[in-house]
Amino acid sequence: MALTVLCVLKSGGGYDGEWVRKLRDGVQRNLTIPHRFECLSDVDVPCLHIPLKHNWPGWWSKIEMFRKGVISGPTLYLDLDTVITGSLDDCAKISYPFAALRNFHQPDYIGSGVMWFRDADSVPHRVYEKFCKQPEAYMAHHERVKVGSHVGDQAFLWDCFHGDIPYLTDAFKGVYSYKYHARSWLPEDAKIICFHGEPRLHTVKQPWIERNWA
Repeated sequence: MALTVLCVLKSGGGYDGEWVRKLRDGVQRNLTIPHRFECLSDVDVPCLHIPLKHNWPGWWSKIEMFRKGVISGPTLYLDLDTVITGSLDDCAKISYPFAALRNFHQPDYIGSGVMWFRDADSVPHRVYEKFCKQPEAYMAHHERVKVGSHVGDQAFLWDCFHGDIPYLTDAFKGVYSYKYHARSWLPEDAKIICFHGEPRLHTVKQPWIERNWA
């Protein structure tokens, strides 16, 4: 089955369809194996469109990728504030059923900016089902408990798995943080550059960003 690259765009924030297009084009330039690019969104997007069912704000809309029917095969999820700088072909070799980014702030914790699902049976639907029971309570709790990076959707995921989530970056090399690894120069083996916090991707002017995020 062809690989799917998935992103999420929730209206009302700092992103729009142009962010989807730039990520789509970056993936297209760096992925030679059969694939499709999809976006979960509540607005029109320049790619295959999966409608969001809920009005969960911001990053909380990412929880919808865990509902039944969204993911049907091997899937690489990417946040919109991501720059693709090298080949993504090896991501299809990741053996983990489900994996998440190793957190750049706290390496023994996860980040949800890059995630992997091996197939439809690997999707932990219980994440979505649990969140649906009391979304307002979970959002309030994980916005309030700000211990390091333990906040938001990734904190909810961490709790759902009791911390037992494989790190995608142990199996797929070349994923870096702009803030910690690429502020001065682009690592030679870089494939994915993640922006998180400040500075924001659209405010940074560097030649390698202009080449790869266009």
